[in-house]
Amino acid sequence: MTHETEFKAQNHEQLVSAGKILFLTKDPQLIRRQLDGEVLTGFNQEDLIEGISTDEIIPNHAGRLYTGSEEGYLGHHALTGLRNGAIAQGDLLGGNFTTIVAGPSFGRGSSRIHAPLALQEAGIEIIVADCERILSENCVNCGIYTVEPNSDIAANLMAGRALTRAELTSDLSPQSREIMQSGSLLSYFRRIEQGEISPPEVEAKKRPMTIAEKIIAAKTLNTDGSMGVVAVKPKENVVAVPDQYYGYELQSPPARKALRDEFGNNIHAKRPDKLTLHNDHTALLSDQASQTLRDEHTVFARQIKVLNYESNPISGASAICHTRMVESHALPGQLILGNDSHTCTVGVLNNLSVGKGALDLAGAIAYDEMVITVPETIRINLTGTLPKGTTTKDLMLWLGATDEFKKQRIGSGRVLEFGGRALNEIPFDDQIKLTNMSIELLGFSGVLEPNIQMFRFLNEKRGIPFKQIEEQMVFPDKNAKYSHEFDIKLWKVEPTVSEPGDTQNGKPLSEIEKKHIGIQKVYIGSCTHGTVEDLKQAAKILKGRKIADTVKLYVQASSIDNLNEAEKRGYIYDLLEAGAELLPIGCGACMNAGPGSVEEGETGLFATNRNFPGRTGKGKTYLSSPIIAASSAVLGYITGPGSLPPLSKTA
Repeated sequence: MTHETEFKAQNHEQLVSAGKILFLTKDPQLIRRQLDGEVLTGFNQEDLIEGISTDEIIPNHAGRLYTGSEEGYLGHHALTGLRNGAIAQGDLLGGNFTTIVAGPSFGRGSSRIHAPLALQEAGIEIIVADCERILSENCVNCGIYTVEPNSDIAANLMAGRALTRAELTSDLSPQSREIMQSGSLLSYFRRIEQGEISPPEVEAKKRPMTIAEKIIAAKTLNTDGSMGVVAVKPKENVVAVPDQYYGYELQSPPARKALRDEFGNNIHAKRPDKLTLHNDHTALLSDQASQTLRDEHTVFARQIKVLNYESNPISGASAICHTRMVESHALPGQLILGNDSHTCTVGVLNNLSVGKGALDLAGAIAYDEMVITVPETIRINLTGTLPKGTTTKDLMLWLGATDEFKKQRIGSGRVLEFGGRALNEIPFDDQIKLTNMSIELLGFSGVLEPNIQMFRFLNEKRGIPFKQIEEQMVFPDKNAKYSHEFDIKLWKVEPTVSEPGDTQNGKPLSEIEKKHIGIQKVYIGSCTHGTVEDLKQAAKILKGRKIADTVKLYVQASSIDNLNEAEKRGYIYDLLEAGAELLPIGCGACMNAGPGSVEEGETGLFATNRNFPGRTGKGKTYLSSPIIAASSAVLGYITGPGSLPPLSKTA
């Protein structure tokens, strides 16, 4: 045993107690009383806030200003985005709390590593909550203990008992425990490289597998250094070798810091040919902090000699990173790591694209490896045709609001595998919504079964020969085991709108229309709705019409290729003639980072992917398809195309 390992083992046996506990209750006054010194002795799950997003743990503006060198900065802003407004800047940092307790689905949404870093800087060592997958992984990488609320560990902590670090991690996977004992993810990979420990040994025998399982099995690293195993099964831990990985400027500082902490200034990419970097998330912002993020990210890309897609606030980015991966890089059958929760978008090309945190990207850069706990898979078979005026966005909002996905949270940590003959008829641009929004159903990722539209895209848009496409495609085995299976008849799906607070708050448009909800801002864009098909759907509604005087309509493409094609077809002209404002390409108001963000007192209708508190600004945001968004922009309230008066014959 090395001195370092011996130290780590001894450290693992140190005692840890819950210390001072902060219960994140629905009652803001009760939170304030705790901040003022009152000690609660117990909690009921129903009294705690459910579904706290990473946007609430650390507001996006605070993450944008983080450069990795300001000690305590993130901690100063920790939990200041909480929906009930109970926590102000510095409250958590100055409260000497060691443990927070929250309701189910803690840390949903963005993969931003800033969230656990903020909690850690504020003194939090333990989170007692049912955490979502990416946050849990980020906490392991940062050294924060996550504890299931109904576990014996939680009961002991709440009773004031001190536990060893080994006991605190006893419910984690063996791999997660090893990472925490190693001190960091990078140290874990280094120990494997140096032969001090071995990658987890896969024990699964040959078995029928899902698409995701097949891809993971092909990329799994063996103890002898070879790659590929005969099979994997859910809950197995593996170290895998990704085919590609990508990241962007907003999460670059913590990734760079992790690499500096491990290697000093001697940082290099082990496989620079696999890595692409992007300046896209702050592309619509001109403030100095955002420019610094982009500049430092560019310098980093040059330092490690990898491709970086540049941007500027005037022309924006050449593409949003997920769109760029689909248009230029990703291939079927690949395992792809991205430091963003919407990495799942790329699964539209029949690969497994996994959203992870910035430290995972740092690990891939340095060691060309990633850690995976093999997920279960949900099979979703699509049959029939969507009704006129109904899109795959309506399907995902509708599916996310079902009891199974919302109340039971069956999507949490599971891959959504979409298949069925209907995929052959759904335009490729609309198929993107299926994988893009898998994370909004709490999924591990989304993956599509091969279909005609996918073949056409790869051949016609990417120039890949049909034979090569066919060789790379991955199909599920006939008898593959799924945790759940759904047979969805598309003709039964109806137009759906998500109410403010959560993407899973979907309600039928017919129900929403009765409320006659006035809106001030409409936004059509982001990685979800910046395709040619999206712009076509909106332009078809708006051609010959004008938006309401009380509404501002913002439209953006997700790539320069999409913009040029939409312009060529006349869609951009129709949108501008109707009164829309065309924005540069970038993440923009979808993450409250550019024009169109909803101000306090305003109500917005967004054709984007998320509407968590604070996500798109201080106002209230509903979510819909571009068809509903464009129709509502004309009339000034949320409605569908059926409410629009007919166009005059001269229009």
